[in-house]
Amino acid sequence: MGGIGSKQSDPHEEVITVLSIDGGGVRGIIASKVLSYLESILQGLENDKEVRIADYFDFIAGTSTGGLITAMLTAPDHMKRPLFTAKEITSFYIENSKNIFSKESTDASHHNQAAKTKPQNPSTLEVAQNIVRNISTSSSSTNILDNILREIIRVDIIPQPVRKMAMSILQPKYDGCYLHETVKERLAEELVISETITNVIIPTFDIKRFRPIIFSTLKAKRDESMDPPLSDVCIATSAAPCYFPPHLLTASAKEFHLVDGGVAANNPSLLAVCEVIKEKKVDYSKILLLSLGTGEQKGKDKLEVGEDPSKWGILNWLWQNDNSNPLLDILMSSADEMIEMYMSSIFQSRGLSENYLRIQADLSYVEAALDDSSDENLKRLLKIGEDLVEKNEDILTYFAERLVDIRKARSSK
Repeated sequence: MGGIGSKQSDPHEEVITVLSIDGGGVRGIIASKVLSYLESILQGLENDKEVRIADYFDFIAGTSTGGLITAMLTAPDHMKRPLFTAKEITSFYIENSKNIFSKESTDASHHNQAAKTKPQNPSTLEVAQNIVRNISTSSSSTNILDNILREIIRVDIIPQPVRKMAMSILQPKYDGCYLHETVKERLAEELVISETITNVIIPTFDIKRFRPIIFSTLKAKRDESMDPPLSDVCIATSAAPCYFPPHLLTASAKEFHLVDGGVAANNPSLLAVCEVIKEKKVDYSKILLLSLGTGEQKGKDKLEVGEDPSKWGILNWLWQNDNSNPLLDILMSSADEMIEMYMSSIFQSRGLSENYLRIQADLSYVEAALDDSSDENLKRLLKIGEDLVEKNEDILTYFAERLVDIRKARSSK
């Protein structure tokens, strides 16, 4: 204990506040509704309509759609204040999801690609010769099956439905053009990650280096090669395999070949805590963490072994008739479950259960789709978000009160 007249530190002042937001495609609507409520509570407690989520968190981590939300919460306007309110992020999803996950544009892309693959209406003999040539001259970096399929669908006798199905396997489900354009327009192309209002942590995965690449504000301030445009980082962390094309990102002449951070950390809460401990040299007792999910499937009949398990080869794992990708879905969902179990155990075992809050919704199989942008599903997701807020009003209000206390303790110094 300190002696008479000594100045004791305020425990609120020492706490590092962290917000973590899961990936989940269009289901980001659910997390945005929780954030809208939390921001409104903070504004009420402070009696100030201008305060924002970024004012209360030292670190905000987000993966995939959570990375996009993270960027929107922390991107500065010309006054160096958050460019978006949490409520505006919900509106962004409602207004843009249909174009980001557009069936029409995908079909057009398939049509254009199919046209490119058969410019001269080759004969069956010519296609066969090309296939043999591809096999005999292929290298270890060549996808032989891809080349063979592209040659086969050039033949006129291949029905259009079969050609269309083949193209859905040969290229991403969405071309990503609208997503890229919209993100660059909303976040401004020149805005780099080191300029965020508070510290961000956004994971991606480099398919060339075959390891996770974690972009963060603090890293960007130390290393120019880790300070690319914030919009490019958003595009990269959202490039879900099979859904969007990989993204080539260049910063200070250094190339990154990136896909969705969800393949490494769809729930970035553990990653965020590790980064905070490393950067701030603190232990778990000094961390206050809010982890927001985008819903997890609790329904039945997602997948079944079936009568003949031997049929579960590469194709069945990578593509189903409903255009879902079982292997990707399983890897992301199972990792989320493990991270949640691990994080909960860490804080509980240390008597710090009040320092960790996980907000998550249960979803049916239909609701769990990453890319269902139909009006019906968007309304469902809004309702799920609203119900989740109602279910957690008390705990979110308590959490907001703690955030306000921490901010006031710091500002009084």
